Amino acid sequence: MRREWRWGIAAVVALSIGAIGAEPYAKLAAPYYTVAARWIAEGRPWQVAGIDVAPNRSGPGSVLRLTGFVRQRADDAQPAANLISKLQVAAVVESPLIFWTVLFLWPVASCRRRVALLALGVPVFLGLEGATTVCQLINPLAYGSAVLAGGSDPVTPWEHWSRFLEAGGRVALAVGAALLVVAIVGSVIYARSSRRRPMNPSEIANSA
Repeated sequence: MRREWRWGIAAVVALSIGAIGAEPYAKLAAPYYTVAARWIAEGRPWQVAGIDVAPNRSGPGSVLRLTGFVRQRADDAQPAANLISKLQVAAVVESPLIFWTVLFLWPVASCRRRVALLALGVPVFLGLEGATTVCQLINPLAYGSAVLAGGSDPVTPWEHWSRFLEAGGRVALAVGAALLVVAIVGSVIYARSSRRRPMNPSEIANSA
């Protein structure tokens, strides 16, 4: 099968999986999102109560929902505002589908290299999820802090980042992260093979 056909079929399959499995994936990933969001909120006047999946009351489907609190100062006993942040589950599943599709379909010379791609892909993927879904869910907490600080209509760096993700940044980051994994694995394998390759007589003479 020609490579472009294979990628086309993979895209259709991935979109189908995403449409069917977006909500189950969001439920499965919610505990990780909660841990990552609380780690980001550490030391800031924010508190993440939890992240779950809830019905979308303003439209079809479901949303990933963050419930949190904002204080004027990190050491305040009582929160100054309670906030709920929502993100469509269809957006949540976009990065995982693109990232893992690229890694699974990337042409490799051996099963060992494929395993290396997938193994390195796990920590890179966790970072990708933090930079996309978690950062978007945290955005309203940053906005709340800016309002409490006196801003009438503040646009925070978190808001700029969220707009970038919504304007196609999710796709760009997912593809870029997958290509980063491919490049790292390729570099490591090439370096190892170069060390193991015996030197020919001309190389020995040049190194003398």
